[in-house]
Amino acid sequence: MSLSRRDFIKAVSSTAVATGLMGCNSDSSDANVSFQHGVASGDPTQTQVIIWTRVTTNASSADVTWQVSALADFSDIQQSGVFTTDTSRDFTVKVDVENLNPSTQYYYRFMSGDAVSMTGVTQTLAEGSLEHASMAVVSCANYPAGYFNVYREIVKQHENAPFDVVLHLGDYIYEYGDGGYATEDAAAMGRTPSKGTECVTLDDYRKRYAQYRQDEDLQAMHAALPMIAVWDDHELANDTWKEGAENHQESEGSFYDRRAAAAAAWVEWLPVRENTFSNMLIYRQFSFGNLINLMMLDTRLVGRDKPLDYFSLSAPSMDAIGGLVAQSRDPARELLGTEQLGWLTQQIANNDAKWNVLGQQVLMSRMELPSSVMLALFNLFTVSDEQKPAALAGVQTAIGNYLADPSSDLVSLPYNLDAWDGYYAERERVYAALKQSDDNFVCLAGDTHNAWTSELKNMNGDAIGIEFATSSVSSPGLEEYLGLDPAVIGQMEFVLPSLVQELEWADIKQRGFMRVSFSHTGSTATWYFVDSVKSQSYQVTTKTASTADGVTLNLS
Repeated sequence: MSLSRRDFIKAVSSTAVATGLMGCNSDSSDANVSFQHGVASGDPTQTQVIIWTRVTTNASSADVTWQVSALADFSDIQQSGVFTTDTSRDFTVKVDVENLNPSTQYYYRFMSGDAVSMTGVTQTLAEGSLEHASMAVVSCANYPAGYFNVYREIVKQHENAPFDVVLHLGDYIYEYGDGGYATEDAAAMGRTPSKGTECVTLDDYRKRYAQYRQDEDLQAMHAALPMIAVWDDHELANDTWKEGAENHQESEGSFYDRRAAAAAAWVEWLPVRENTFSNMLIYRQFSFGNLINLMMLDTRLVGRDKPLDYFSLSAPSMDAIGGLVAQSRDPARELLGTEQLGWLTQQIANNDAKWNVLGQQVLMSRMELPSSVMLALFNLFTVSDEQKPAALAGVQTAIGNYLADPSSDLVSLPYNLDAWDGYYAERERVYAALKQSDDNFVCLAGDTHNAWTSELKNMNGDAIGIEFATSSVSSPGLEEYLGLDPAVIGQMEFVLPSLVQELEWADIKQRGFMRVSFSHTGSTATWYFVDSVKSQSYQVTTKTASTADGVTLNLS
């Protein structure tokens, strides 16, 4: 649905149509009500979908009427009801609408007092035979780091070739305060973090979501499409695991209290179906007809053991690095946890869709570099700005020596132990379940702020599937971490697939999203990159990769 069409629907529904309906919506406890945070829908099934909004009011509670219609002018209302919200849920409204028809588009809106929300469009999933499905895949949206041009571009692309859903793979918000990560241009863009401080309490997280959800581009995307979301670490704190986080200190109070607050705010503000047992359990499954078995995972909180970190070493010697790599191979290390892993293997075994698809946070592919290159990169990361030219020359020399004679360095090292590379044995358990399935496999990943695609293999070298990884919405990537100019970044992108066995292509300098499409004859990922998030004007470039057999990539 185009922005102009959305604005037209909003105007119609809030004036001519809504005027005749206000008599049945006068039960709000305060007439001073507005809908400042837009609308959203999510977690669609064949017969259900979550619809969401938030009321802004100075009352202690508000009664909100919701309507779901088959037509944009709401002349054919399929379902309606009244939801009472209050301070206990931050005045959010979330309705699980049931008894809908499969593969059907619906319009929805909310009313309270004299206020009428914008109109949202949503769609249920297909049942039975399905020939094609398309997803917009996003991750890592940092409000202070830049404008949400990527969200705007998703809506534009949706006008021309509709998506079925948006998959958000985490880092919907960032917890940092003013002066923290990626905030150096925030004041100039008018995007300083809410309250100016890091999120620690429930009120902090609620205010942060409220700030993000007032962004017009984010509102437009939510109004146009249903979303299926999982969290990553920044919905709580950087490098979170089940018992702590890199960005949580004792002075900030109990980690478990903070975790509970972060999870509560996420459940309130995202259009996700709540787990009746615990809102800490977010892994769940979605069926797109007989085409896709989508399994959304939690690789962050429910089961993750403490990540291993090269930079925790006092000196990155080969012995010290080798010790951490050996720990990463420990069969006892968990990323998913026993219960989630059991659930996942059962979902894989009991589904006969053409494609098994994981929607999850971190890279699954083995991102292993020659040890000589890794040591040179460690040096580049740790030296002062004045020493960077010499350190960069050292990286280039290491790469050149390896490419000239790969036999000169037979030891490879994973570059990021925070990803599946740090939980080696559990990845092999997932691969074993996938190998027993006759279905093709695609892993979707976020987290890194860069774009990647790889051919996945198990420890024996057997082909398992394909990974498509999205860049970030606005968070800076390797181009900033390495502090390199565009020409050098381009050279690194060119040589990386020659250094990393499973990697076929990478973009380490641009922000963007993926369109991932599935059919019974193949799967295709198209990366859309925006050339700027510091300006609201931008240009778009694309890159495409596809697979027909589920194990071999073709690039174009």
